[in-house]
Amino acid sequence: MKRNKSELRDYRKIFAVIAGICVCLNAFAAPKKTAREYYESGLKYQQEDNWYLASQDYFEVVEINPAFADAWVRLAECAYKLNEFDLAFLYLSYAEKYEAGSSEIQNLLGMLLLALGKNDEAREIFNNVLKKYPNDVDAHFGLAELELYDGKFSGAESQYSEALRRQNTNRKALLSLALVAAETGHFDKADSYIKQATSFYSGDSEVHYLSAVVSAMKGDYVNAEKQCKIAVEINENNSKAYELLSTILFMQKRYVETADMCDYLIKKDRNHPTAWYLKGLAEKQLGRNSEAIEVWSTGLSINPHDELMRYVMELEIRENLLNDDPRRKEWASYHIENAMMYDSRYDKNGAFYEYQRALLLDPMNLTARQAYADILNLNGMHEFYLEQLKFIRDTHSESMKKNELVTLNDKIEAYDSLLTTTLGKRWKVDPFYLDKIRWNIAIFYMDTTKSFVHADSERLAAEACADIFSGVSITSVKTQINPVASYGEAFRKARMSGIDYFIIVSMSEGSDDLTLSFQMYSGRTGSKTTEKSFYSTGNNRFSNVLRRFRNAVLEQLTVKGKVIGRNGKRILVDLGLAENIKNGAELAIIRKGGVRTAEVGPGVIYKDEDAVGTVKITECGEEISEGIIENHGFYDRINIGDELVLISLPSSEENGSETPENVVDNVPAADAEGKPVRSDTSVKGQSTIAEIKRAVSKPSIIELLRNIY
Repeated sequence: MKRNKSELRDYRKIFAVIAGICVCLNAFAAPKKTAREYYESGLKYQQEDNWYLASQDYFEVVEINPAFADAWVRLAECAYKLNEFDLAFLYLSYAEKYEAGSSEIQNLLGMLLLALGKNDEAREIFNNVLKKYPNDVDAHFGLAELELYDGKFSGAESQYSEALRRQNTNRKALLSLALVAAETGHFDKADSYIKQATSFYSGDSEVHYLSAVVSAMKGDYVNAEKQCKIAVEINENNSKAYELLSTILFMQKRYVETADMCDYLIKKDRNHPTAWYLKGLAEKQLGRNSEAIEVWSTGLSINPHDELMRYVMELEIRENLLNDDPRRKEWASYHIENAMMYDSRYDKNGAFYEYQRALLLDPMNLTARQAYADILNLNGMHEFYLEQLKFIRDTHSESMKKNELVTLNDKIEAYDSLLTTTLGKRWKVDPFYLDKIRWNIAIFYMDTTKSFVHADSERLAAEACADIFSGVSITSVKTQINPVASYGEAFRKARMSGIDYFIIVSMSEGSDDLTLSFQMYSGRTGSKTTEKSFYSTGNNRFSNVLRRFRNAVLEQLTVKGKVIGRNGKRILVDLGLAENIKNGAELAIIRKGGVRTAEVGPGVIYKDEDAVGTVKITECGEEISEGIIENHGFYDRINIGDELVLISLPSSEENGSETPENVVDNVPAADAEGKPVRSDTSVKGQSTIAEIKRAVSKPSIIELLRNIY
């Protein structure tokens, strides 16, 4: 915790600049106050979540009296709330000089360590405080948060209950217990704690705000609206209550009022993190699609890293704007810049994904198209590369310089010559027109409000989870606008539609992190196939969890294909490099219609009498491959249209250098038994995913709990 004097000067300059303007405005308006008066004023600002003005008042305190330990502690709290953890450690070191051994200082130190992911060190501090001060409630609050990080809601409830037992009117304990109960669906208990809190603190704006949160979590939007309005009547500066009120109005489909409330929030703070997003949603629901796009575009110019706002805007653009709209190029540039960032990290899959998103927005974008084509060529997809070159020539030849056009035509001629003996031409099959859909998947979501950072986030997450599979030719993934009430409803819809697998997704958000969770089930039997959660923080967190979600689903899907041609013992199959097939791959040949999903877990099953042979791949193309039938029994029963399932892939050593190095991350990746033949960690170029901040996934209510004073 030691910091030198120059660091202290630097940190103090930061807050002096931020809050100095406010001081200048009032410098001549009132006489100099005492240290105690500044301290009381700082407490008032702190209770209103105005950390900057609170910090300025506390600075005044320590200027007057450097030994005022409580002021240093409050400065540390403000820095903690602003995520300036080094600064908070520094202020605590000054507090300790004047009040060594203080439990308050130790507890705040524990919370700082917890925020930095140093859970074991934090736990030790809280336990040591309780050994010395058994009735210290703040130590119980710290241990409760640790329990939440471990996913132990009952343990957190126990710690908050211990705090309440020692102080039966403790505001933080009552509100925390209410939030934990609501998060776990125990709304009767949540209501009981809220009633106690409002009876003790009826004039407290935050109490009514959190009462609104609990009501919204259980879907009681009428009471949630009432409590929000009480909160803002008590404190007109309670921006959190206004923000929640706008979300509640939206959930009640009162879109005109939602837009008006968002305008009010934007007028107060043009950089409001979610008002632009929500106003755009309201405009869309009112049928004003152009206005919605304009609102989101403005919001993204202010906060370009709001990925959910970007996603919903891009979906609207793709559905409603003409392809030649000049604004598409500007919107696509965001993804091109992201792609270049991934490329600089040697993450070709990340760059490939971003160029695809850019082309979905602006199909005519030459920069994205050329870069996309180059990645295809680098991955050995020369036929796909040639198709992209021809598309560029057909659409951009008039705008290209003469030397550029000559170079392009030379490349096309060279690749046309190189690809005259492809499998497709030898077998007289055009691989680009094959129907390769093998898996039908449905994605559902439930209307469970877990966070309020982005309204309607559950539906948008489900849509995005389906959209991330666009371009995966071997899967058909669909979602629906309306939520399902239960697993049973999802199973019924999936089975009646003949879906292979159905997935129920959910998402919880904090201000700078999110967790995407999903459960995957067999559409035939309803049995669970897999269940996973993905946590991410920082920029690109939404796209990161979406890509990880896609990989996790694809790892459960068996590589399947069809026999599309036969000449004696040689057969042509509709699998190739695009599905990560290699020379030496072995596949089972199953009579058409004989393959079913496994009863339990991933993989496929088929009857022994339906297994008509095996094939070993001898020549691997991009979309199709040729192989030799190795076993078909006494009778030859192999026909065009029979199904194929992957048995095994050769290792890199077995495969040698005949097939280009190519690992695609957007295709099924399991064998017939459901065992992954590649994983996230084996996919080359996944540097961005590997660099995702190693932070512990935390429930969305953590931020609410931390802000209760």
